[in-house]
Amino acid sequence: MSALTPFTDLQDIAKAVTHRQVSPSELVRDVLDAIARHNPSLNAYISVSAEAALEAAAKVEKCVAQKKDPGPLAGVPVAIKDLILTADAPTTAGSRIFGDGIPAGEDAPVVKRLRKAGAIVLGKTNLHEVALGVTSANEHFGPARNPWNAEHVAGGSSGGSASAVAAGLCAAAVGTDTRGSIRIPAACCGVTGFKPTYQLLPNEGVVPLSPSLDHVGPMTHTVADAALMMGAMIGTRQACERFTKALRASSKGMVIGISEYHLRDLDDEVAKAIDKALKTLGPLVKDIREVEIPELEGAQEASAVITGAEAIAYHDRYLKASPSAYGPLVRKRMEAGYKLTALEYLNAMAVRETVRAGFVRVFADVDILIGATLPTLPPRIDEHVVHINGKEANTVDAFTRFNAPQNLAGLPALSVPCGLSRGLPIGLQIFGPEGGDEAVLALGAAFQRETHWHQRRPPIAR
Repeated sequence: MSALTPFTDLQDIAKAVTHRQVSPSELVRDVLDAIARHNPSLNAYISVSAEAALEAAAKVEKCVAQKKDPGPLAGVPVAIKDLILTADAPTTAGSRIFGDGIPAGEDAPVVKRLRKAGAIVLGKTNLHEVALGVTSANEHFGPARNPWNAEHVAGGSSGGSASAVAAGLCAAAVGTDTRGSIRIPAACCGVTGFKPTYQLLPNEGVVPLSPSLDHVGPMTHTVADAALMMGAMIGTRQACERFTKALRASSKGMVIGISEYHLRDLDDEVAKAIDKALKTLGPLVKDIREVEIPELEGAQEASAVITGAEAIAYHDRYLKASPSAYGPLVRKRMEAGYKLTALEYLNAMAVRETVRAGFVRVFADVDILIGATLPTLPPRIDEHVVHINGKEANTVDAFTRFNAPQNLAGLPALSVPCGLSRGLPIGLQIFGPEGGDEAVLALGAAFQRETHWHQRRPPIAR
């Protein structure tokens, strides 16, 4: 058994492997054993490439033995959302529209870069079908379950990635985010999820949902791990140094804005956790002030229109060829895109520019914005609504309203754990101006140095 675990900081894993203090093959075997024990109850993975992972670990070990640089993620076991193409497994997109999946072929650029950095790909994680949903209640492969309580949703659409990280079934994972699909499951499962500035990471080799809103990003235990993953996925030494340096940057000179929009209609349990998080942040920054962004009022509806129109543009051929290959609920949501008009799409794009302008205006006065990731706790899998202070709300609407605006504007946005209630995690959202990725990560790292929520583990992982 390895002396390291999937909960060890990624940098420490890589150092131990590089200095031959631990065998990457042993670590990978340990994680594969954990997957065998716990994936049947969590359903975090759709497929596991055990043989390929062990072969990759052996290559890293050989590289180290030959005194070659194995990379900044040497021996780190990672999972890939099954929306992203990989060379060692088919890509299903959580659907049957590709039959048994798009055949294994060439890695997507972000996967290729992770492998070059020394990471070991374990397998492909479960998701909401074709990424069109926020719960990962997959109608073909079964729901991805929350490690904190398996009767509750893991969030979506990158639910399997979040569940795998939280349960220790990988050390880090890759997700995608169109209206919150990295940050939503990160909040639900109590992990760190980062959506970078739009196009900072390439979407090439990723099955699209809404190309103008889709983002790829890391899901990890800590902000420090997310920064290391970002550097590796950008793929240059300079990027690795840049993002690692950001973790050491002081937050003392930052002016923080508390976004009124991102704190509306919170469940009392969430509101208490966010309030405590804001009190923690106070001494870490120069100033905290409340801000209003009226330009966001139409953001959620515009995001839904853009997503619906762009999704149907891609999926039209598959819907016409094999409509029954979609789960009934996802098919119904997808087909609603046919009702959208060109006028509605163009109006939504105009709202998008208004949203961007609103953020630009606010970021002239503050460096970073803060709010909640979700307004309430993750619901049970068999519930089709969420409850906010006793009132029912549509799950998709409730889970996307604090997240969709940042996708419209292409802003870097981070969700970090900030509390627990009734045994379920709560997420704090930190987001900044376009290109302000390092500042967002710097504040997130400062918050995690002062708190312990990111170190809490679900019962299944203890």
